[in-house]
Order: sequence, then C-alpha cells, then structure tokens
Amino acid sequence: MQLESETTLGSNGYRRPVGLLGGSFSPPHQGHVHISEVALRMFDLGNIYWVYANQNPLKKFGPSSLGYRFEETKKLVKNPSIKLSPIEIRNNFHYSFQLLKFLKKRNGHINFIWVMGEDNIIQFHLWKKWQWIANNVKIAVIARGGDRSKVNSSTFALKYRAFRLTGRRSTELQKFKPPIWCLVDSKKINLSSTDLRLNAK
Repeated sequence: MQLESETTLGSNGYRRPVGLLGGSFSPPHQGHVHISEVALRMFDLGNIYWVYANQNPLKKFGPSSLGYRFEETKKLVKNPSIKLSPIEIRNNFHYSFQLLKFLKKRNGHINFIWVMGEDNIIQFHLWKKWQWIANNVKIAVIARGGDRSKVNSSTFALKYRAFRLTGRRSTELQKFKPPIWCLVDSKKINLSSTDLRLNAK
C-alpha cells in the first residue's frame, strides 16, 4: 500500500465509480474500513480513496502527522480497493469543497461519489459551502443502524429529500446527476477517531 499521487488519483478503474472518503483518520480505525467496504459493495465502486485532511474545522484538536497516520493505516487496511491519498494536504486545501472542485475540474471523466458516515450527514450543514457539494457531487451515506430520526430530520436531508434514492437502489446512484444522494444501512460499529485518541492518552 502506498500514498497515491494527485496525478494518479482515480485513474485506475475509472470505468466504475470512484469513492472519496475524507477525514483526518487520526487515528484510522475499523469503523473507517467498515464504511469503505460497505460503500464498495453497495455502490459498486471500483476503488475508494481515503483523503487525508489538513484539519477538520469542526474538531478542536489537529490530527497527527501524515506520516504517522499513513503508517497506522497500512497496519489496518488490507483491502486493495481501499487506497490512500494526500491530495488535500499537498494542495493545502482546508475544506472539502476545495478538493472536490479541483477533482471535478481536473478529472471530469471520473464518476466520483462522496462517501460519508451518518454522523457527518447530521452536521453536514455546518460544512463550508455544503450546498455546493450537495449540488455538484453524488453523495453516499453509510448508516450504522438504529434510530434514523436524526438523519431524516437533518438540515441536509430535509432540503434534499426530493433527491434521495432508496437504499435498494444504491447501485443506481452512479447513473444520476447531482443533486442526488442515497443512504444504506450497515451494522453498527461504535468507534470514532476522537474516542480512540482520548483513550490512548
């Protein structure tokens, strides 16, 4: 496993959709792997890229060094369809919309799908230019089971309820133009990078 350069991100297997999972991954954990593998299967992705973030604007603490995060990821990830990219850090992007604008302009031939966990979709309206993302990129949401009320009542879900595909149609997400999103269920894994970081202290 190696860090993919910005020139090759998405170039392999581009005939199938390419998933993008953004995050600090500080540290990476099995929940990230689980979300990725569910997304690969349910949305028929060719690959999914973990895009390391400079900093999560909604978190108080900054991530560990890229080198440390990468080494920890190598220990964890065994699926060859999960790839790693420092493109956001190397281009000094601070927000997801900057990354996505860059990729759409540079790799317009690739069918990108933005992958999110249900926790992120609940607070998606707090993201910088979140409506631009929703209007320009297909969104796949991986839920962890249980109560769906917080997701369904979120600002994003209410505003874009007319553009929601049912989970049964998840493999069709790739065929639509944004705005479009789909939520699929998976078994619940109660892990977060924040919790793991605090427990390690």
